[in-house]
Amino acid sequence: MPETSNWNGRLRLGDYYALWSGSVGDAAVHRHFAAQAVFCTEPLTVIDADGAHRSGHCLLIEPDMVHRLLPAPAAELWFAEPTTGFGPPVELSSRLLGCDPVHVAKPGQPSFWKSWLTRGARAPLDPRITRAAASIDRLIPMGSVRLADAAEESGLSLGRFRHLFAAEIGMPFQRYVLWRRLIIAFDALGARRSATEAAHLAGFSDSPHFARTIKAMFGIRASDLLIES
Repeated sequence: MPETSNWNGRLRLGDYYALWSGSVGDAAVHRHFAAQAVFCTEPLTVIDADGAHRSGHCLLIEPDMVHRLLPAPAAELWFAEPTTGFGPPVELSSRLLGCDPVHVAKPGQPSFWKSWLTRGARAPLDPRITRAAASIDRLIPMGSVRLADAAEESGLSLGRFRHLFAAEIGMPFQRYVLWRRLIIAFDALGARRSATEAAHLAGFSDSPHFARTIKAMFGIRASDLLIES
């Protein structure tokens, strides 16, 4: 398979996942918080922390797993929030049907992927959490978003709100806020706002902070992205 040294593609964000579609370029050995599913029409190779090479049309990489993907001209890279309490979106489930995935994990490590793929979809949200979630989007451009401020919208005590929020949304409060920041920033970039404007609208301190967050979450440089609006 011909190699390419450049990353070039689009990153689309959902509420708790992201999808990169494009080429896989040169990358240093790295790890990121998100779990990763990789699909490629030709076998794609990943190098793990021990230097072992594993190849396949579908790779399932566990969260925080040290790895390096070798270059490929075209691939789909799915990133999933590992704290989410419900199952994958239908689009990803469909991609996994009939696949014989290669799992990239530490020996004895509990598998996020095996657990996640057996979970059901998220039910409609409790109206109190819907109101709180809307308040988060209003607060994000101002910077810090406190649990107590969102809890006020729900009419619940802080402890009860924290528990119900995680149960309904499927992830802890601060993880959800981070995903919402990223989605707001990407929507702004898709609307042709500058990186600095997008960062500020999403409550990041500046565009380098936004870029570092993308790198830490997905292992992809912000400068390689074409934003899908």
